[in-house]
Amino acid sequence: MTGLPDQLRRPVRGMRDWMPQQLYALRRMEEVLSSVAEQYGYRRVETPVVEHFEVLAKKAGQEVINEIYYFRDKAGRELGLRFDMTVPIARVLSYNLDLPRPVRWYYFSKVFRYDEPQHGRYREFFQFGVELIGSASPRADAEVVQLLAASLEAAGASKYVIRINDRRAVDKLLESLGALSHRDAVYRALDKKLKLPREEVIGIMTSGGVSRDAAEKIYDTASEMSLDEAVEVLRRLDGRLGEAYAKFVKYLEAAVPMERFKFDMSIVRGLDYYTGVVFEAFVGDYWLAVGGGGRYDDLLELYSGVKIPALGFAIGVERLMEAVGLQSVEKPLDYYIYIFDDDAYKHAVALANRLRKQGHSVVVELGEKNLKDVFEYVLKIGTRYLVLIGRKELEKGVVKIRDLQKREEVEVPLSALLS
Repeated sequence: MTGLPDQLRRPVRGMRDWMPQQLYALRRMEEVLSSVAEQYGYRRVETPVVEHFEVLAKKAGQEVINEIYYFRDKAGRELGLRFDMTVPIARVLSYNLDLPRPVRWYYFSKVFRYDEPQHGRYREFFQFGVELIGSASPRADAEVVQLLAASLEAAGASKYVIRINDRRAVDKLLESLGALSHRDAVYRALDKKLKLPREEVIGIMTSGGVSRDAAEKIYDTASEMSLDEAVEVLRRLDGRLGEAYAKFVKYLEAAVPMERFKFDMSIVRGLDYYTGVVFEAFVGDYWLAVGGGGRYDDLLELYSGVKIPALGFAIGVERLMEAVGLQSVEKPLDYYIYIFDDDAYKHAVALANRLRKQGHSVVVELGEKNLKDVFEYVLKIGTRYLVLIGRKELEKGVVKIRDLQKREEVEVPLSALLS
């Protein structure tokens, strides 16, 4: 037998296998992030991986539609794999309109995008995120951004910045320059501002119909500044918008050190459903955004027919793990019990069961390795204690316990361990 060809032994392109050390790192990140969300009063939800394609495509934007894993089931229904959790949660809320608002939900879930795989970008990946549904208050915007900052810090990000913008500010800028009809081209260009040279970004705008002069003004205005400076910029663009943004900044300032934030008008987010405040998080020298989100006040109305304000964020878990250096977590075995003959087997099983009830992980030798091989094996898999039970030990009523870290061995009465 030749077995599978090499390409079939590997995961499907853009997906990955999680070995134990990697999976325990993922679970640790899950515990940390979930704990933060719970502390803020958010409760966990989950939805099916498969959604009706029409639900996913309703407000995704053409770029995301092209990335949806699409298929027909045996009954001919058009389906797709969820590309984020915001759209499925909007669907869930559409038939649970009687829930008390605001609704605070969070998730730690797999999502799928048929994108070009590259470093930091998989086709199957995990997202942690929150949704705050039913509040239009700037305090809600501040709470969600504060929760994003708290999540990054809990995950171990000692250096991070959250870049904040408001899509309404970009629209007001475009309106003042007579370029609002070319909004999509401008958004595409601004979304590339942190990745491409100035001329290429301006070229995207001009090829989309924006005049050269307007494109240069848009590029120069979309620069980084403090949130306080941004308040004045927004006031000049639109008085009411500036005042609303000033409240948001005041509430945020009361909760989180302001040096963690920058205003950046190039942050527009790729999804079409955002309507107001948008933001992205960057950690240390990691070159990709590890998460982002914003306000989407019109999305739920598409599914429920009822206008419900909402906002949230999602963190790319694999990216965050790489950015903070959480790639592997060892989970050593507590006890490995080696017996020299079958007469000791029942005693080994009784001891193993007792230790397991105390919360320890325990393995009993299967009888296929000699003691030398066992020593090599337990060191390779990571083990704290090696327990030896043989005829001599049983005659004395003891077991030998070898501490593999301290390299010490003691004899302990078997009756004491079993009791």
